Amino acid sequence: MPEPYLVKPDREFVQRVLGEGGEDLKKCFQCATCSVVCELSDGSKPFPRKEMIWAQWGLKDRLAADPDIWLCHQCNDCSTRCPRGARPGDVLSALRQEAVQHYAVPGFLCKWANSLTHLPLMLLIPAVLLVLALVAKTPIWESTGADEGLLHYLHHEGFYAALYPHWLLIGFYSFFWGLAMLAAAAGVLRFWRAMKAADETSGGYAPKLGIVPSTIRVLTSLFRHDRFSKCGSQASRRTAHMGAFYGFAALFIVSVWAVIALYMINPFMPEGKHLHYPFAFSDPLGSPWKILGNLGAIALIAGCIIAIRDRMSAKEGSAASSSFDWLFVWLVLTVGVSGLLTEIMRYVAEPMEGSGIRYLAYGIYFVHLVAVFDLLVYLPFSKFAHIVYRSVALVYAEHTGRTKGTVESE
Repeated sequence: MPEPYLVKPDREFVQRVLGEGGEDLKKCFQCATCSVVCELSDGSKPFPRKEMIWAQWGLKDRLAADPDIWLCHQCNDCSTRCPRGARPGDVLSALRQEAVQHYAVPGFLCKWANSLTHLPLMLLIPAVLLVLALVAKTPIWESTGADEGLLHYLHHEGFYAALYPHWLLIGFYSFFWGLAMLAAAAGVLRFWRAMKAADETSGGYAPKLGIVPSTIRVLTSLFRHDRFSKCGSQASRRTAHMGAFYGFAALFIVSVWAVIALYMINPFMPEGKHLHYPFAFSDPLGSPWKILGNLGAIALIAGCIIAIRDRMSAKEGSAASSSFDWLFVWLVLTVGVSGLLTEIMRYVAEPMEGSGIRYLAYGIYFVHLVAVFDLLVYLPFSKFAHIVYRSVALVYAEHTGRTKGTVESE
């Protein structure tokens, strides 16, 4: 039998939700039209009606432990069909932002990363750290006797490597990316425990499918974007999301291949048989890796432009946007554009050795490195965190039978 639940309304939480895109929350009369029309709400615990009720009551802890807020893709079918104009899709978006802030470790970084007031500081931090690393590169190289050893192994000649050596960037980003992943893991662990505790309290925790098969199902679904395809009123959001998603995936694959080819394969290949480094000037334009990287950059940029266009449009069903959304989409666009410009400037500047244009190329690359830091290292604290929390929520939903497919398969 479920245990009694003591209602503890959080008025400040309600005010934050109202200010983060959920300003129409109070219009909801709990008619459940949203849950009926939502194509994704097909499981044993339909949404978003219950989330609208909990949000009106200010039940922050209950909502933070609710995986269903992450099953929504904000297509806003529910918002366009709501007879009261309560816009449940925008409310759930605000609730996801609150959930990220709730589980972020440390919490203050999440507030900074999504605040326009703190934006200069969040850009300045990686810029200063990168400058300090560049200042320290020569003392580090000389003090370690790097003519041999690990740094020598990681060193690679190249146009940008003259100022930004590979060994320095690998160490720099590996360290801070590792810290970010620890922070993300801490947040995800808290989220999973909260979901499980909430279901146990209500007597609803009953695993239906193992963690591994649940994860495989979720990854397959995410890769195909099949849940997004069920959304009707904002089909262009799926196009934008797929462009950004597959573009980022392509760039990630090429970057990983660059490291593997450069450091794990080429050292063991005979002279003249080395694999092409995808970002090298000498790499032929017809290289499949270079083609994949450039197509990925174009897809990423196109996806961001479509997303910005949709968010700026005033047509019915358009999602409300907060700084949480805008900062992320502009950051991803900056990463894509600066990365493409970095490649172009290399082709322009490298043949013109000694000209001042190389310093422009170095400057653009510096902007790209700062943007990449902001995107990857601030992942647990920005909207990019949804790639982690949504994936975990979907795995939990499959694991516990909340989704229709899991229930029918048993």
